[in-house]
Amino acid sequence: MTAATQDKDRSITVSVIQFNPQDDDKEANVAKVERLLSIAGQRGSDLCVLPEVFTGTALALGNSSELAEAIPGPTTDRLRAVAQRYGMYIVGSLYEEAAGSIYNTAPVIGRDGSILAAYRKSHLFDPGTRPDLPAYRESDKVKPGHSLRVVEADFGRIGIAICSDIRFPEIFRNHALEGAEIVVLPSAFPARLDHWEFLNRSRAADNQLFMVSSGMVGKLKDSSINFVGRSMIVDPWGVIIAQASDCEMVLTSVVDLSAVKLVRSWWDLNSQRRPELYTALGR
Repeated sequence: MTAATQDKDRSITVSVIQFNPQDDDKEANVAKVERLLSIAGQRGSDLCVLPEVFTGTALALGNSSELAEAIPGPTTDRLRAVAQRYGMYIVGSLYEEAAGSIYNTAPVIGRDGSILAAYRKSHLFDPGTRPDLPAYRESDKVKPGHSLRVVEADFGRIGIAICSDIRFPEIFRNHALEGAEIVVLPSAFPARLDHWEFLNRSRAADNQLFMVSSGMVGKLKDSSINFVGRSMIVDPWGVIIAQASDCEMVLTSVVDLSAVKLVRSWWDLNSQRRPELYTALGR
């Protein structure tokens, strides 16, 4: 989609990294992230999105304390060095230890290597008796966050969400109302490709913004859980403009953020909201 006739070009280069971290080798996971980030940096990326819990999922460990660390901490220090080297923003989640609790947290690292914000996943993956997955409750391992985050980048505003947050559209509406033109979604989404695709497209189209979503790929050792992969970039009209295949890779695309203004000029959905009718949303 081009908005060249509607507004000035606001093109940026966006990369999404998908790979298969293993719980038994955190150092190898971080080293691979550094290597893949370097590929994104060499492509001139302005923004790079990593998977959820890219240092390890803890699914095979029973608890997340072995992988958790402070933010700032050893892993974010290594990401900060890469961000500064290539002058790009980096977002991805890892287990954070803070004040005796563990969170699934996505720090937002700026071009200069500074940590601009950190979003703690607010809607944890507690699927109940979902028939296609073994019993699992993320809330047995981590605490939920209690606030949302929209970050001011030099090219526009970025909203942050993590994996199962995508099933709660209120987050994305809130990000849009806060001026976000991109929402980034680090994810370790189980292998429901139909849900993954239509949720990403719906969140983009409903809120007329770009979705930049990283899906972990493959499976863990000794686990029956497969991850969806298929990392994608979706435009404000709900069109998938780039999608990864079923392997570890760096997906890179140029997006023109002026498309947000263009699509909203076609039909400004937020201006037609009627919050007075949505009385159940405050419950």
